[in-house]
Amino acid sequence: MPIRVLNVAEKPSVAKEVSRILSNGGSRSRRGPAQYNPIHEFPYNINGQAVDMVFTSVAGHLMELDFSEQHRKWHGCPPAELYSVPVLRKCRRRRRTCAYNWSS
Repeated sequence: MPIRVLNVAEKPSVAKEVSRILSNGGSRSRRGPAQYNPIHEFPYNINGQAVDMVFTSVAGHLMELDFSEQHRKWHGCPPAELYSVPVLRKCRRRRRTCAYNWSS
């Protein structure tokens, strides 16, 4: 069974074009969970190893950074304190289907 190689492009048009070039026009496209980010697949060979190449893309920033609730308000803490508090990372609600593309 070939290894699956995931490639994530910055834009859907880039994923489509790179897939078209690498597959010599033979890639298959299917709709994934993210409506505007199709998945392009094709067999490929890397250093003599057969692989299943998979291309998808993102649209906008997947992750967002924020402070905890107590540090989010303008007057919630002294500004200098923000340099030493943890930063929270989370997947944007509208982009969760893009992240799901990577795991499917």
